[in-house]
Amino acid sequence: MSKITSLQIRLASADKLKLVLATVALSVCFTAHAQGKDNSPAQKTRALSRAEVIADLALWRRAGVDRYAMSMSYGVETEAYQAAYQEYLRLRNSEEFQMEVQKFLDK
Repeated sequence: MSKITSLQIRLASADKLKLVLATVALSVCFTAHAQGKDNSPAQKTRALSRAEVIADLALWRRAGVDRYAMSMSYGVETEAYQAAYQEYLRLRNSEEFQMEVQKFLDK
């Protein structure tokens, strides 16, 4: 019998590792394809731009929701918070949001 060198063992282990990695990669690709492209969170939402984040914060503050930041554990149940949050949602879904974004872009 021939002696197996440590190099041969390492090469065999590397080949097995390559096979395992290829199998996992194919499995992930197959699963993603079977589920459809629109199922991943990255496909459903897009990242906000810096201007959009700053505009969102400005509307959050304008609506007065920021006053409840320190008491979020109990402040969200108050009518005042709910009213402020509803005003924020109204502003966020109106053209006010785009106006705030434009303000940032114009600077």
